[in-house]
Amino acid sequence: MKLGIGLPNTLVPDVNRGMFLDWARAADHAGFHSFGTIDRPSHDVWEPLISLAAAAAVTERVRLATTILQMPNRNEVLVAKQAAVIDRLSGGRLDLGFGLGWDQNDFKVLGARWPKRGKKLERQIRKIRRVWRAAKKTTPETAALGPAPMQKPLPPIWIGGQAPRAIERAVEMADAFLFGATGPQRMIEGAPAIRAAAEQAGKKKFQIGGLAYVAIGDDPDSALAAAARSYRRYYGNVSDADLPNRIHSGPVDLVAQAIKEYEPAGLDVLWIFPEIPDVKQVEAIAEAILPAYRVPAH
Repeated sequence: MKLGIGLPNTLVPDVNRGMFLDWARAADHAGFHSFGTIDRPSHDVWEPLISLAAAAAVTERVRLATTILQMPNRNEVLVAKQAAVIDRLSGGRLDLGFGLGWDQNDFKVLGARWPKRGKKLERQIRKIRRVWRAAKKTTPETAALGPAPMQKPLPPIWIGGQAPRAIERAVEMADAFLFGATGPQRMIEGAPAIRAAAEQAGKKKFQIGGLAYVAIGDDPDSALAAAARSYRRYYGNVSDADLPNRIHSGPVDLVAQAIKEYEPAGLDVLWIFPEIPDVKQVEAIAEAILPAYRVPAH
């Protein structure tokens, strides 16, 4: 299991240019596998693709992922172009994760339709790949929808979600499936069947990932309280009683034990999202948790 780390694009209003870029540089230097980004068009959240482009400019090795991008409320041709630019800007480090979204407000603010968004996502993924392939077959003079992405054959596409159809969709038309922050048990129970379905479909390199929220501090209750503000801004009015089920909090050794509980799921990548807006969170994870999962430099 490789460890990714969330970029602080949701930690508003505390995130700023300096903190964001320091966070990205620290994570790249430490050896995290990849960045993750969260998407909420109707919230005060930094846009994921722009955030990844900024991170790409100040890093060298860490991969860049949308975990996830709400695709049905976006234009797929424009996203294909934006993603290709990020892939080139980063030297071929992009993973593009898509989901349906779960709040109708994220669609209303963009003037997008909520119904039948699952079918729309499927059409969009096919279109994005067609745009990429067409760009690879043409010259700069004739590629109106270029540039082509750098990765060969194409950047990996992930699909995230909770419903059975999301898993089926990922196996049918994506390169990977992403669990939300469901906790380790659901991933342990669900991952083997997903892996088996992918192998049956002939996808031997199919990946499975997951998300986990953390808040590191000497006192678990104080760390959880510090994380609650940014977490509730994204997920709404989560009760105090439910927060400990959603965020792993406390001293770093306690959080390390919580992360270890994900190992039996056999995930390819677990993205850890610190919910306290401080680069020291990244440094603590890098020092005490990452060494067991670090990816060698390449």
